[in-house]
Amino acid sequence: MANFNVWMLEASNITISGGQSLSGFTQGDGSHLVGETIRLDNNDWLETSISDGGWETNFDDNDGNQRLDGAQTIDGTTYADNTRVEAEYRLTLTDPDTGETWDVLGFNVNNSSPAYGTVEGLAFVGPEGGFPPIGRDLEVTAAYEGPSFGGEPRIDADELASPPCFAEGTRILTPEGPRPVEELAVGDMVITRDDGPQPLRWTGKVEIDAERLRREPACHPVRIAAGAFGPGRPMRDLLLSQQHRVLMTGAHLELHFAHDEMLCAAVHLVGGADISLDMEPRRVVYHHILCDAHQILFAEGLEAESFLPGESGLDGVPRAAREELLAFFPELGREDAAQGPDAARPILRRFEAAVIGLCA
Repeated sequence: MANFNVWMLEASNITISGGQSLSGFTQGDGSHLVGETIRLDNNDWLETSISDGGWETNFDDNDGNQRLDGAQTIDGTTYADNTRVEAEYRLTLTDPDTGETWDVLGFNVNNSSPAYGTVEGLAFVGPEGGFPPIGRDLEVTAAYEGPSFGGEPRIDADELASPPCFAEGTRILTPEGPRPVEELAVGDMVITRDDGPQPLRWTGKVEIDAERLRREPACHPVRIAAGAFGPGRPMRDLLLSQQHRVLMTGAHLELHFAHDEMLCAAVHLVGGADISLDMEPRRVVYHHILCDAHQILFAEGLEAESFLPGESGLDGVPRAAREELLAFFPELGREDAAQGPDAARPILRRFEAAVIGLCA
């Protein structure tokens, strides 16, 4: 059985023009929304945990193997463990002012008759932080059947937007030596692989208690054992959120992808030597640290990424954290602010990591 997580924005946090809603009885293809506008009202992203009895991590339409992994509350309703879910349709949203587009998926909990009649929220195709802008009316310019249905391509869960972070206690290399991530503050310098010492522009954290860890396995960290990548890499066990990416190097990358250095999500390495999910039922605190550019840092001696806001600037940051960030860095909130930084290295997707044997 495969487990994965999907971040989504619940329907109650979304405004749609023309009196329409995400739900519809249109064979689940979303065509009733074409020509309408969709506005994301806030950054209250919800992480859902899904298990797939078919041993794959695609978030598909019409897939009876996709089930909620534990009881979960979505848009005000609590659904039982093993409730079927699917990606009911795919929409293209277009910013009428800039022409920028986003692909989004209708997140359907199969609790109605017909099963495709309800859509409880939207998931977002893109990198970490790659969410559409908040508070802007985006036109629905196209609608399709969901992934893998009606000839539509499959979409792996790792192609969906999600945030990365370090677990509390992780030591980050600074000019003064390794320091716990929770002690770092705005203005502190960290050592980067590409640009030497660089200042932190923002820090943030999220606390996850044991009960939420029990309900949502996707919140559990990945444990990379000391020396998993060689002596001192890492120097001691390193805990990362599942989507946090680490730097991979080697000629095999060059052979397959024409790059000798790429970033890979920690969860894609699980099953490899000394890399596993840490399933202990305890509290976890995750920390974000942001530099002016996306950087490769040294976490317990292992190269890992700094926070990457994504192509949509800060819209991928949860609302409370975004407000805190803007208090330190207000220029990023301007409409004419630059888009998020480019990734420091090309990013490996799950199936690409599997191809070269990085994950089991």
